[in-house]
Order: sequence, then C-alpha cells, then structure tokens
Amino acid sequence: MAGNSLQEFLQETAVKAAGQDTFELEGKRCLVVALNGMVWTKMGSMVSYNGNVKFTREGIMEHGLGRLLKKAVTSEGMMLTKAEGQGYVYLADGGKQVSIIRLENQAITVNGNDVLAFEQDIQWDVKMMKKIVGMMQGGLFNVKLSGTGYVAITTHYDPITLAVKPGQPVFTDPNATVAW
Repeated sequence: MAGNSLQEFLQETAVKAAGQDTFELEGKRCLVVALNGMVWTKMGSMVSYNGNVKFTREGIMEHGLGRLLKKAVTSEGMMLTKAEGQGYVYLADGGKQVSIIRLENQAITVNGNDVLAFEQDIQWDVKMMKKIVGMMQGGLFNVKLSGTGYVAITTHYDPITLAVKPGQPVFTDPNATVAW
C-alpha cells in the first residue's frame, strides 16, 4: 500500500474553514470551538488552540458550596476547565466520537464522563440516578444540562437514539447509556 506524498497528507489533514456556529465538528472525533467569550470544557480535552485564549481550571468554589458538596459526596468525576477569549479551540476525548446538540430552552441529562464542552449560558447540576440498577452498575450520578446553547457530548461509537413512548418502556445498560 503506497503512502501519500507530504503535500497530499497536508492537504487531506488541513483544518477545514470554520463556519458560523460556535461548536462545529473537525472530523468525527474533534470539536472546534469558535471562541468569542467563554465555554466550559472537560479538563484534559484541549488538543490545540490558536488566538488569544486563556484556560483556567474550575475553581473549588466556582459554582457555590452546594455543588462543591455534591461533587465531594458523589465523587462525580466531571472536572471542568474554563476557556476564555477569542480564537479557535480544538477538543477531543480519547478518540471518542463527538456529537453537538443545540438546546433551545431544553434540558438533557448526560453521563458526567461524556460531557466534552458546553456554552457559558448552559446551566448544569449533578443529579443522582434513582433506579437501583443504575447504582449497582456504578452509574449513580449524571449531569443535567439546561437552557439555550450548544452542548458537545462523546460516545465510544456511533450513537443510537431509542424513542420512548407511553406504555412502551425502554431499558438500557447504564454503562452504554450516554444521555437522555
């Protein structure tokens, strides 16, 4: 199997021109954030950036005493970094596939480990699963994201969506369930 020339490699892997949205995909496994202000990102997810961007680890009291205590009691692993400024930030998470969701005064609950980034206007809170099966599987705590703005989540493979209808319950393995 013949390889690419250096020129072909550079052309095939060059960053695509950014569009008009704040969150866009740069391939299936990389999120590009057109930063003009602030976004929250998963700690350790920054691959590269250009422009005038400052990264700050989430402060211990950043979101108030209540959320600090919840995170301490639940051992919730969602550690965040604040990206502020103007430029482009590229985020990825261990080769996982990235999906972008635009919330319009809506809410979504996501496994805390699968939250890649969200805009500053999105409110978030740690929630506990109420079903004993989830507790036994180690999926006790999740993150509720609500409001209007972009959210980026990750999955190990192509995500599938199961419709939930009255009288037709849906059951999933807590280890495979990313969001609802």
